[in-house]
Amino acid sequence: MPQVLIDILIGAGVTLLAFFLCQRVLPTLTRRTKSDFDDFALQVLADAIIPLGVLIILFLVEDDLGLKGDALTGYDILLRLSGTILIVRMVNKLGARFLKGIARRSNVEDLTQLLHSLMPLLQASIWVIGILILLQSFGVKMGVIWGLLSAGGIGLGLALKEPAQELFAYFMILLDKPFTVGQYIAVGSNPSRLVERIGVRSTHLRSLRGEAVVVNNSALTNATILNFADMEQRRMIYSIGVTYDTTPEQMKEIPSLIESIISGTDHATFNRCHFTEFADSSLNFELVYYIDTRVYTTALNAQQAINLAIMEEFGKRGIEFAFPSQTLYLEGLEGDSLKGTVS
Repeated sequence: MPQVLIDILIGAGVTLLAFFLCQRVLPTLTRRTKSDFDDFALQVLADAIIPLGVLIILFLVEDDLGLKGDALTGYDILLRLSGTILIVRMVNKLGARFLKGIARRSNVEDLTQLLHSLMPLLQASIWVIGILILLQSFGVKMGVIWGLLSAGGIGLGLALKEPAQELFAYFMILLDKPFTVGQYIAVGSNPSRLVERIGVRSTHLRSLRGEAVVVNNSALTNATILNFADMEQRRMIYSIGVTYDTTPEQMKEIPSLIESIISGTDHATFNRCHFTEFADSSLNFELVYYIDTRVYTTALNAQQAINLAIMEEFGKRGIEFAFPSQTLYLEGLEGDSLKGTVS
């Protein structure tokens, strides 16, 4: 029997035996463990047994094929390239599952998101290492490779300066956690927006009107961010102006009237209401109360109910809200005074 046929039969037998062990025997042992990583690793190995066995058989029969010159060189390159691809893919699958398992057991949501974002970079690094090992096996001098990588790295670093800046800003957002997905934030003087997605380069926000707003991560890390998610309650403060025709008795009644309105409104807690100012065209009260909810719509509903109740109660008591106006006194020819109001 030719030696090449013997090598093929031995290789095929060993491959089939290893495949049988990985598919039938070893799973009964790995299922007894608490971790599922060994089950996944065994499955990855079982999927790679057949192509790995074929590569081993082709390697064993290399000397028996009688190849010479360029044919032998091409055959050797093809085997090493196929083996590198197979091994790198196995390492990437196992590494990705291993890191995801660590993140899942840590119960840290940011770590899971960070690993998910870094996974393409980590897998690309494994490919680079595999290619460098392959080149070294071909006899390529690594000093030349490192020189080319160093020269190219400088140019690549200059070209990727802005993307690298956004990437580091992304890491800062994940680690420092000024906001997370699902929270409402205000960036600088802009109105509040909902955080929909934090990307490697930019963060996607959704305004209250509905349009999407995409902001660079570096712009967010360099700006003042107001995060409304951690608010235990909203503090509402504003002024109410009534006309100068309001009597002192009515003025005394207004604070207690407003307190009763706020105390009877859901999610609202009264703080204070004081007559604070003789303005040009109004007598002003400063009103402060708290709304014990983070939900913006609920807060607006409570504020609306309070405002409508104040209007209703003022109307019942004949208390008029002030509007910008000016009173002019005109001297008549006979010394009589004429009074007029200009709005």
